[in-house]
This record gives sequence, C-alpha cells and structure tokens, in this order.
Amino acid sequence: MNYLSMTFLIFLLVFVIAYYLTDAKYRYFIIFLGSYFFYGLSNPKILLILIWVTLISYVGGLMLESRKSKRVLFFSFFLEIATLLVYKYINFAITNINYLTNRFLGKNVDVNWNIILPVGLSFMVFQACTYLSEVYRNQIDIEKNVFRYAAFVSFFPTVLSGPIQKAKTLLPQIKNPSGFDAQGGKKGTLLFLWGFFEKIMVANKLNLIYMSIIPDYLNHSSAEIFIGAIAFSLYIYADFSSYSDIARGVSMILGIDVGKNFNNPYLSQNLAEFWNRWHVSLNEWFIENVYIPLGGNKKGIFRKYLNMMVVFFISGLWHGAYWHFVIWGVINGAFVIIGLILKPVKDRVYEKLSIDQSVESIVAIKRIIVFCLITLTWVFFISGIRDSLRICKRIILFNYLSIFNSNLLNISGTAVETFVTIIATIIFCKVQVKRQDERLLYEKYEKQPFFIQSLVSAIIICICVFGACATSANVDTQFLYFQF
Repeated sequence: MNYLSMTFLIFLLVFVIAYYLTDAKYRYFIIFLGSYFFYGLSNPKILLILIWVTLISYVGGLMLESRKSKRVLFFSFFLEIATLLVYKYINFAITNINYLTNRFLGKNVDVNWNIILPVGLSFMVFQACTYLSEVYRNQIDIEKNVFRYAAFVSFFPTVLSGPIQKAKTLLPQIKNPSGFDAQGGKKGTLLFLWGFFEKIMVANKLNLIYMSIIPDYLNHSSAEIFIGAIAFSLYIYADFSSYSDIARGVSMILGIDVGKNFNNPYLSQNLAEFWNRWHVSLNEWFIENVYIPLGGNKKGIFRKYLNMMVVFFISGLWHGAYWHFVIWGVINGAFVIIGLILKPVKDRVYEKLSIDQSVESIVAIKRIIVFCLITLTWVFFISGIRDSLRICKRIILFNYLSIFNSNLLNISGTAVETFVTIIATIIFCKVQVKRQDERLLYEKYEKQPFFIQSLVSAIIICICVFGACATSANVDTQFLYFQF
C-alpha cells in the first residue's frame, strides 16, 4: 500500500478508530489484522512469506526458552537469513555462475530463475532476528501469544523500510498499549505531515535532477554532474527520512515510540560519526549481530578494523545483489578505517598549529569534507562500477568554466522549478538542523497560538497537495528503500 495515496489515508483513519475503540488488552489483534491487510493488499500471496518469517522466530523463541543453546539460536538465525538470501540473492548468484561458466569453461550457459523480492523482507527478517538474539541473551521474555508476536513482526508503520525494531522495545508497547494521548496524536500528525513535505517537495524534486543527469552523464557538463551527485546525496536522505518520519508519526498517533532512524548525518565531522547517525537502527543491528559476535574491538586493533570492514561489506551487499553495492560498502569501510587511523595524526597537527577543532570554521570545513566524500561514494550506490569511476573522475577533474552555463538555471526543467526546488531544499535542511533537539523544537511550536499551529499544518498540507498535483513532482511515489 502506497503511503502517498488516498487508500492509505482511509486505511489509517479506519485503523486508528478501530484501534482506540478496542479494549486495550486486545489491541494487539487490531495491529495484527491491520498490518496483514496493509502488507498483503496488493498481493495476498506474499503473506505466506511473512507468516514463514514469523513462525521461524516464534518457534525458535519457544525452543530457546527451554534451552538457551547457541545451536538453536544459530539454526533459527540461519533459517531467517536463508529465506532472505534465497529471495534477494539467488538471481545474483545464478548470474555470476553463468558468467564464470561461460568465461572460463567456454560453455554457453544461461540459467534463469527469476524470483521477485517481497517488499520489506530484509526489514522483517532483521526484526525477527532481534527477537531471537534478545531471548537468547535474556533481554526479553518469550512471547507465547502467536498473534501478539505476529503483530510485532508485521507492525505496519515500520514493516516496509524500518526503523528496525528491537523486540524489547516494541513488544512491551504492543502488549501494554497506552491510552489515547492528545499531545502524542498532535505531534505524530505534525511529523506525518512533515514526512509528506519531505517526500513530495524535496525528495521527488531532487530525484528529477539526478535522474535527468547521472544516467546520461556523458551528455552533461562537470557542473551538471556535480549538481546531479549532490541532488542524489540529498535525495536519498530526504526520501528515507520522509518514510521514517511518516512511520514515526503514525506510531506516535497509536501511542507507540519506534525511535529515530536519522540523527542529522550530514552534520557529522568524520565518516565514522556519519555512519553512526545514518540509518541508526540498521547500524545498531549490525553492531549487535555481526560486529560484536565477530569479536568487536576486543581482539586487537587489526581484528577491530577487519570486523568493521566485514560489517561494511555485508551492509553493501544487503543493499542490493549487485557488485556496485559491494564496492560502495567497501569504499565507505575503507574511508572510516583510514579516518580512524589518521585521527591521532590529525589531532597532533591541530595541536602543533594551536588550532581549536571546535571553532565554527573548522567544524564547517570538516562537515563539507564529509559531505563531499559521502557524495562521491553515493555515485557507486546508483551506478555501475565503470560508470561510477567515470563520473567521479569528471567531478574530481572539475571544469570550472562549466559553472557559467546558463542551462544550470533550468536544471529542474524550468527556472521556476529550479527556484522551488532550491527553496524547498533549504527549508528541509534548516528544519532538519533544528530537529537536532526535536523536543525543544516541538515545545516552541506548542507555545504558539492555536491559530498559528493550525496555519502551519494547513500550509504544509496545501504545499504538498499542490506539489503532488504538479506533473513534474508526481514521478516518485514509492520510497527508494522499499527495494532493499
């Protein structure tokens, strides 16, 4: 079900009414029914995958209750991850086997096994895995009510693209739901509307820029390619942030806290900080279920960096069954490790030059460097390896004369569209920075007269409606991370 649709809005309205009219001790069943309806509406067959993922971890939890065995944990984990591997990587594996067979054995092999990846499978599998690991570590009691547990795995606000929920956080909220809170409902609605603004007025418009340039980079100037790369860097943030905010907003309306998934990553001063602020729930999952089991930082500095590289390699492969995703992950891992190795050297240089690293100018320079490096790595995220290298070369060997091209004013299609995109992006960036302290920002909003609060909401709604009705904005109704 598309979040940016009247169908979803009607579904949400009916769901919220049914949720709060139901006795608190049975609301988990409303979540279960609503989530399965939400997930299976377009294709009821994929509910079989959701049921399979749920039953594996549910039965695994029961087995772990009777015996805290690593074998049981590993077997249950293996079944969950194997399900993901089959649907997400079998085509990738067959393609590479075909290539190697043709290349080195001289046999003309063309085996095809087209399996469609169910939307959100990665997220529901990882969420089910958190339950298994937390039960094993005695961080949560097992959930014997299968419908309540199914509501946890399939929780509709987060099932498609996260944030990935920890069982010890979400299950207790489903088991003991809070009553309707007017303040929580208002805050959730505001966050929900802001998510729509991020998607329609920022992400969609930035998407138009990068899609018109990067896939056709050979026919564009250095300045256009550079702007296209920046557009994607901001687009992927706005797009994923918008989904996360909509998911958080819906959850708040239900009195459930699912946590923040982004913490202003582009304000980071180094690459390690960036990845601690970006897609927080996935980062925590990899730390708890990959990095720490591999030994973390307790087996020497070399092993620490090796474990980090393994995490980035898996993270790249998790994003997609293509080699450019793997390269993207490895490059980011290398950047982070190099930054950590060089940190003592940089600190000594600052000390010798008597430079305070906390002053605004140095902080700004560090943030610009991080943004530029991350933007270059995103090129490998969206393009094949050969094209990515060429695009990066065009950006690094920048032709400064290309900035005087008058076509840059029409890079969004028209001068008016370019102006609207710039203004919307500036508003987005400014609000995101203010959201560093989200509680304080909301308190300021709450202090305004009711008329002003209503006006702000009405303005956001009107802007989104007009933006959605514009033909140039209505090109990307799905969220990018749905494919992962």
